[in-house]
Amino acid sequence: MADVDPRLQQIPKELQQDFNVRVYFEELERFLHDLWVRTGGGTDTVESAAIEEKYPWPTAQLASEVKEFQYPLILPSAEQAFKAVTVTGSYTAMPYDFINAKTRAQITFPAYPEENSVIIIRNGDGSKIKFDGNGRNINGSSTGALRRESTSIEFYYFIDTNEWFAK
Repeated sequence: MADVDPRLQQIPKELQQDFNVRVYFEELERFLHDLWVRTGGGTDTVESAAIEEKYPWPTAQLASEVKEFQYPLILPSAEQAFKAVTVTGSYTAMPYDFINAKTRAQITFPAYPEENSVIIIRNGDGSKIKFDGNGRNINGSSTGALRRESTSIEFYYFIDTNEWFAK
């Protein structure tokens, strides 16, 4: 593992000519260096290239191959307000659940989702949160995982394709 010290960044010669600009960039570099040292420098796990978010859908597509989808804005009616729930184990989601999942929770989607159902899953503690489509695909895959703390994904059910789509 290589330690990369941000203090080694060179100020361009054009900017060194003006005294005030040079002082500004030197102070900025000093601040960034102090922040880097205070947060652990190059020893934290975030700088490890092996750690990355895994999505249940392909992410290695070329930009030219990615198609834009227009997701309809589906808002729950007064009878379908979102219900906030915190879970730590296995949980079967209901339509319009806002799930704050913790401690490696396993979320199973409804067996018989209603048309235009929406489920939101949030990773509340940074553990690996697993979710299962319960016989239906989620963006082409039957299962998925959410690993980053405070990350949330909205899932929309489309009855015509019998599939969940993540937004």
